[in-house]
Amino acid sequence: MQKTKAISTLVAAAFLTAATAAPAVYAADTSTGSSSASTTQKAGAYVDDSVITAKVKAAFVEDSQVSALKIKVTTKKGIVTLAGAVPNADAGQHVLQLAAAIDGVKDVKSELTIKSS
Repeated sequence: MQKTKAISTLVAAAFLTAATAAPAVYAADTSTGSSSASTTQKAGAYVDDSVITAKVKAAFVEDSQVSALKIKVTTKKGIVTLAGAVPNADAGQHVLQLAAAIDGVKDVKSELTIKSS
C-alpha cells in the first residue's frame, strides 16, 4: 500500500512538473525571434529530465533492496546522477543498474558513498 501511494505521488509530481513547464513551452512556441526554438528545447528537456527522475525514484521505491535507502536522484540532459550512502558496493552497483535501465537515461553518474560500519 505504501509503495503504491509513493509511486502515485511520484507520478503526480512528474505530471505537475510537466504542467508547470507547459506555459513556458506555449510561450516559446508563440513568441517571435530566433530564441523560440531554443526555449522550446530547454523546456522540453526540463520536462523529460523530470520524468526520468520520477521514473528512477519509482523504480527505487518498487525494489525491495533499494526502497529503504536514501538516494538523491538528479537528471540533466538525460544524465542521471545518484548521491547518497549505500551499505556496500553491491547495493551501489544495484542502484546504478536500476537507474541505467530506465527509458531515456543516457548515462548514470555515481556520487554514492559506502557507509562505514
